Amino acid sequence: MERDVVLVVDDEDSIRSALTTLLGRAGYAVLTATSADTALQSIMTQTPALVLLDVVLDEANPHQLSGLDVLRRIRALERFVPVIMLTSYTEWQIESLGQGAIAFITKPWDANALLGQIRSTLSAVSHIRREGVPPQNSTRLIVADVELDMIRYKLYRAGQEIDLTPMEFALLAFLARHPDREWTREQLLNQVWGYEWVGYERTIDRHIAALRRKLRLQRDELIETVHGTGYRLIS
Repeated sequence: MERDVVLVVDDEDSIRSALTTLLGRAGYAVLTATSADTALQSIMTQTPALVLLDVVLDEANPHQLSGLDVLRRIRALERFVPVIMLTSYTEWQIESLGQGAIAFITKPWDANALLGQIRSTLSAVSHIRREGVPPQNSTRLIVADVELDMIRYKLYRAGQEIDLTPMEFALLAFLARHPDREWTREQLLNQVWGYEWVGYERTIDRHIAALRRKLRLQRDELIETVHGTGYRLIS
C-alpha cells in the first residue's frame, strides 16, 4: 500500500528529526525542507499529501520567505495541498488560519493530537477527491446561496468566503451532492469519515452544529435535522 507523503518544513534540525521519527513510526513517508525555496521546490516536484510548515523560517535572514509566504504560494496552486502550521508563537494562529492553513499546532506539540489532526485532514481530502468533481465536470457545487469550490476546497455563502475544517467541508460536500436525501449519523460516518474510522455518532452532531454556526444558518435552514435519524440538505 502506498504511503502518504508528508513534507516537514522547519529550519531546526531537531524539529525535523523528531517529526521524521514520529511520522515514520505512524506509517507516513517523510520529506524534509529547511527553507522556503526548498519547500516550494519539493511541493512542485513531489506533490506531498500534506505539509507541516513552520511559521518562522531562517529568522536571521530578512530576505528569506517566511512560512506564511510559503503558505500563500501553496494556496495559490491549482492543486489543493493541505497545510498544518507549526510554531512556538501563538500570536501567529489567527494569521496562519486566515491565510488558509488547515490547523495550527504549537511547539512543543502533543504527538497524539498532531497525528490525529493529520489523519482527519487526509481522510477528508481523500474523501473529497474520491467523490470527484460535480456532474458535467464543473469545479463548483452550488446549493441555494452556498458555493463549494471543489478544486481549492473553499466555501462561499452569498459571495463571502467561510473557513471550514477539512472534515466540515467534506461533510457539507457530501450532503450537497445528495440533496433532499435523509442520512443517518452512522451512514454519514461511514460515507465521510470512512468505514475504518472508529468514533461516536455524535461527532456528526458537533460538525453539523459547526457548519450551522459558520454559515449562520437558522434552525433547519439548508441543513435539516431528521428527528430520531440524522440529517439532510435541502435543495
